[in-house]
Amino acid sequence: MLGIVLWLISMATVCYFSIIPKIDFPLGFKNADLVYHFLAYLWLTCLPFLVIQRIRKAMILAFLMVPLGIGLEFIQMTLPGRFFSTMDIGANILGAIVGMFCGRYLRLSFLKE
Repeated sequence: MLGIVLWLISMATVCYFSIIPKIDFPLGFKNADLVYHFLAYLWLTCLPFLVIQRIRKAMILAFLMVPLGIGLEFIQMTLPGRFFSTMDIGANILGAIVGMFCGRYLRLSFLKE
C-alpha cells in the first residue's frame, strides 16, 4: 500500500511540475529538461512493477504513463510560461519504455514471483 501511495505522489509531483510556470532546474546544461523528463517517466513506469502485485495491472498502469506525458505536453500549450515540445514528448516516451524494461527486470530479479 505504501508503494502505491509513493507512486501516486510521484505522479502528482510530475503533473504539478508540468503545469506550473517554467522553473529553473539545478542542472544547467543544454537540454537538461530532457534528462528530467526521461528520469521522471522512467521512475513513473518502473515503480508499478515493484509495488503492484499483479503483473498485468502493473504493465497497464506503466503504459498509461505514455498518454499522461503526451497529454500534459498538450496542456502546456494553453498555459502561460509553458510551451509544447515534441522533444519533451520523445524524452517522456523513451523514459517510459526504459522504465518498463527496468521495472520488469527488477521485478523478475528481486521479487521472484
